[in-house]
Amino acid sequence: MEWLTVHRGRPDPGPLREMDLWWNLIGRTLGRDWDVTTDDGDPHAVDVVVTRDAYLIATVLPGPDVLVEVHDHDVRADGVPVLRSRVGITARRPPDGFYFCATIPAVVDVDRIEAWLLDGVLVVRAPLTWAGRATA
Repeated sequence: MEWLTVHRGRPDPGPLREMDLWWNLIGRTLGRDWDVTTDDGDPHAVDVVVTRDAYLIATVLPGPDVLVEVHDHDVRADGVPVLRSRVGITARRPPDGFYFCATIPAVVDVDRIEAWLLDGVLVVRAPLTWAGRATA
């Protein structure tokens, strides 16, 4: 099993950012707690399991060297970070463009999100905060 570093930062201003905003809106409209999107040119099945303690997100990867990023805030024009109502988790492999983006409620502990790669399966665990557990 290979533990991966989970990077925390602001969303990219490019097309992935637009997709994240779009899925955020669709998820709220449909009343779902979470949404997942993948690259249309290279779609992958992504499983999401919601337990009492965490969101577990898993997908089979066609190779190593994946980057996992967490986006829990936006940045205003003046540079001030603003917390989001939903958290975006993006996994991507830059050379070939593979990615998936999951948006989940902001009741997760972003500092404790972890990811690992086991036999070609990427697993991301986003633990709920105490407040999130109380509402689950």
